[in-house]
Amino acid sequence: MSQKAVIICVDDNQVVLTSLKSQLRREFGTTYEIETAESGEEAIEIFAEICDEGNEIPVVISDQIMPGMKGDEFLKKIYLKSKDTLSIMLTGQADAKAVGNAVNFANLYRYISKPWDEVDLNMTIREAIRSYYQDKKIAQQNIELEKLVEQLRRHNESLEETIAERTKEIIRQKNIIQAKNQDITDSILYAKKIQMAILPPHEHFAKHFADHFILYLPKDIVSGDFYWISERDNKIYVTAADCTGHGVPGAFMSMLGITLLNEIIDKALIVTAADILNELRNNIIKQLRQNKENQTRDGMDIAFCIIYPENKKINYAGAYNSLLYVKNDNIFEYKANKMPVALYCEITNIPFDDLYVDYNNGDKIYIFSDGYIDQFGGEKGRKLMMKNFINLIHQKSTLPMSAQKEELYNFHKTWKNDNWQLDDILIIGIQL
Repeated sequence: MSQKAVIICVDDNQVVLTSLKSQLRREFGTTYEIETAESGEEAIEIFAEICDEGNEIPVVISDQIMPGMKGDEFLKKIYLKSKDTLSIMLTGQADAKAVGNAVNFANLYRYISKPWDEVDLNMTIREAIRSYYQDKKIAQQNIELEKLVEQLRRHNESLEETIAERTKEIIRQKNIIQAKNQDITDSILYAKKIQMAILPPHEHFAKHFADHFILYLPKDIVSGDFYWISERDNKIYVTAADCTGHGVPGAFMSMLGITLLNEIIDKALIVTAADILNELRNNIIKQLRQNKENQTRDGMDIAFCIIYPENKKINYAGAYNSLLYVKNDNIFEYKANKMPVALYCEITNIPFDDLYVDYNNGDKIYIFSDGYIDQFGGEKGRKLMMKNFINLIHQKSTLPMSAQKEELYNFHKTWKNDNWQLDDILIIGIQL
């Protein structure tokens, strides 16, 4: 059954009721059914039947003075049954109180006095119907809006739950990562203790050189740079080396380098600095299983000195890393061979060169890695470069070695400024 719309007219005067029904049929009969009742009680029964059939009643028109139930009382009951239905009081005897009750408690749309003007009444009913459907539309939109709000609320709750779960998972993963990082950091810190234990202590240098310094600044916790000193047969062996990489890989190489140097020095046949570098290269190639088909670049750059205190002579050999020598306020650079201590292209069998320098007491030598020289900084953010480094060493060389170390450290901090430290740093200064 299709839904229909009904207008109910209530009046105890049959003539009035017939006239009203006839007028409304002419004006609204094609769209709305017109139902009549001669009392409020009868109208309530009709209203209930219409609603039970699923039909809607946009407007009820009622007289005020009727036997039994008055018009305002009737309209109040209708309002309690259907708050959307609008009411029109059409009467000639309603007092202000009755009209007030209808307005306050019965959703009274308008009061019209009898006899009524047909055009006015038709327009009033038409406007009431329009208002009824507009209110219904708004009510339906509000219902849909409330549903949408509820859907959004549920979606937000679901989203919040998802976010909460993901946050928990992120925190859990973060804690796992932090724990693993802490384990790794603890392991590296322990590795640092081992590395520092293998590096020669200050006393070993102080035993042979009353005035010296070692500026040692690892980029990470452990370093790929290492220094080493040894004595045998009235000769002092000193080196500054820069292994491939930094951090943990570089530290492994540094420990290998120290171990191999200790083994080589124990061999009586090794007599010059170049011999030592040649043998060190052979051992690194062997230990790392390097070959021409698998040419890894793992190895080290190194400045190696043998000092002969009795003859006042220095024997130097270098792989990329130079020797700086200060004598009578003059500075000299003794350059290294341009090849590393490792398997390198087709020059593996080319021996390193020996250089010999005669010295006097008070002369100074400096051996170093390239970390200090390659650091980006200054006003233009460029590398320091070798020329500037040599000038800096020359400027500071008149100071005691401990003061030189402090000056070099402070200069590095100022030069680097906010830039990251690029590499491990090692500088050894010795007054002969």
